[in-house]
Amino acid sequence: MSEPVEGPPLVTCPHCGSVVPVGDFCGHCGAHLAAGSKRRTDSFAASPTEHVAHLSIVTTLFPHLPHRRGAPFRIGLIVGGAVVLFLAALHLFAPATAAAVLVLPVLYLIYLYEVEVYEEEPWTVLGATMVAGALLGFVSAYAFGGSLADRLMTGDRGGAFLLAVIVIPIVDQALMLAGPMLLYRFRPQFREPLDGLIFGAASALGLTLSRTLTQLWPLLTQPLVGNGSEIDWAIRLTRAGLLVMLINACTTATIASAIWSRRFDRRRTGRPWYSRVPAALAVGFGVQLLLALLAFVVQDQVLDFGILVVAALVLLLFVRLVIHDALLIEGAEHEIGPDSICPECHRIVPAMAFCPACGAARSAAPKVRSKLAGTV
Repeated sequence: MSEPVEGPPLVTCPHCGSVVPVGDFCGHCGAHLAAGSKRRTDSFAASPTEHVAHLSIVTTLFPHLPHRRGAPFRIGLIVGGAVVLFLAALHLFAPATAAAVLVLPVLYLIYLYEVEVYEEEPWTVLGATMVAGALLGFVSAYAFGGSLADRLMTGDRGGAFLLAVIVIPIVDQALMLAGPMLLYRFRPQFREPLDGLIFGAASALGLTLSRTLTQLWPLLTQPLVGNGSEIDWAIRLTRAGLLVMLINACTTATIASAIWSRRFDRRRTGRPWYSRVPAALAVGFGVQLLLALLAFVVQDQVLDFGILVVAALVLLLFVRLVIHDALLIEGAEHEIGPDSICPECHRIVPAMAFCPACGAARSAAPKVRSKLAGTV
């Protein structure tokens, strides 16, 4: 007669009441058992070695990347920025512009390929997010760009204000959400809050890329070596290629993640205000309107640049709060699975919603790793 196989030592989580494997973190709700912290703000659910209030483009907008695999993307951002500055210093403003607006979208495409967030439908996801965003961005730039320029040239400040400060920000933010909402409606298999975040960010990057290239197309057709101040161009290109893209990606990702969380979360009360759909809509559209107003009023380039820097940093922190809460949402199941390798800390632990050893959310692991979670 064979002896029964012993499972891992168990403990009852004081926060969710689930019986889970002994460890520093609850495998069901992700609470920090060792510290007695349910919100665990000192340990970001997608990257537990970082605080929630930690400024990082990669671990915020690329949440499926394990910490060890994030280095190439950080290097890519740094090298891309250095290339833009180098080209601007040589007065190669057209190539510098192209490089500036391509860095983040190209890195995001590589990220989508690396983590296989699209599962079995890569062309559907890419088409509904980046490609659709790019097409809608071209339509927006074509529809409003000439009209806005005409009003500014003729001194029609009222009409220009209406277009630049109200119509364009609202329409563009709505267009950035169009592709993700199609996936939300017709592809229910993409059900996790991080899916919404990634689809929103990808769509925003596609639209911003297309809109920026359309607006700057006359510059790209100019002679290779241009005239102007290297510092002015460096500020202008950093604004268009990094700050505006980050802001658009953050606002759209916040709204999409909140919408996805509403469908995924079983709770009806107790969710933080910042992760609810009304708050996400208010933040997303409100930030776009406020920044458009300031850009219209502020004529100083350095001050405008500083405002966008502050906005991008604050939004990155806000998105991390939304992601953290989304990952701490209790799923419908919390069975203790077979032993598997945690993609984050690489320890062999029972497969659950969270790694009992490091607290990393299983849903933040690359999709290809998640499929193999049952093997060692």
